[in-house]
Amino acid sequence: MARAWPILALALCVGCASSTAVVDTQNDAETTVSFDWRDLDGAAATLAQSLLASPRVGGTAAKPAVVAFGRMTNDTCQHLDPDLLTQKLAEALLLSERFEVSAAFGGARDATVGDVRAVRGDAEFDAATLQAKGTLRAPDLSLSGRLIQRNVRRDNGGLRIEYFLTLRATRLSDGVAVWQDSCQVVKAVGPGMPAW
Repeated sequence: MARAWPILALALCVGCASSTAVVDTQNDAETTVSFDWRDLDGAAATLAQSLLASPRVGGTAAKPAVVAFGRMTNDTCQHLDPDLLTQKLAEALLLSERFEVSAAFGGARDATVGDVRAVRGDAEFDAATLQAKGTLRAPDLSLSGRLIQRNVRRDNGGLRIEYFLTLRATRLSDGVAVWQDSCQVVKAVGPGMPAW
């Protein structure tokens, strides 16, 4: 019984050692070594603005260009989901009303587009409610990109962690890249601090 008290006391201390808090993203000033949500939002906004400013890319509100998302590669040491970037870019492009995002091709593919067409001829479905043949629209452009991380040794023994995000728009009718841009996020880590 005497041994149970120290174990119980330790369990109680561990249970109340820390707490969880919701981060106020509007006022959060914490800097992280990793490529975090602020970096993702900032990079996506910068690249979307550059894309929208290009006179060589995109349609008009009357005739929007259809974009498919190609391969987005994560070449960092972190487990980042490239779909987070794709979603942010899609939001910005759709808000501009100059672009529509294809859900039939690429990274934003929605399996339901094919599923509803696969049941043509199935007697269980009312044929009048099924999608007609020849109604899918092929994309005009493909967006592909890459997130790269480089760790550079600093003179003071620390590290500079450099993140480079590149994005390219390819015109699918002829395979010509009509726009490309990149942005970088650089973070410094002091001596002795771990960084992957």
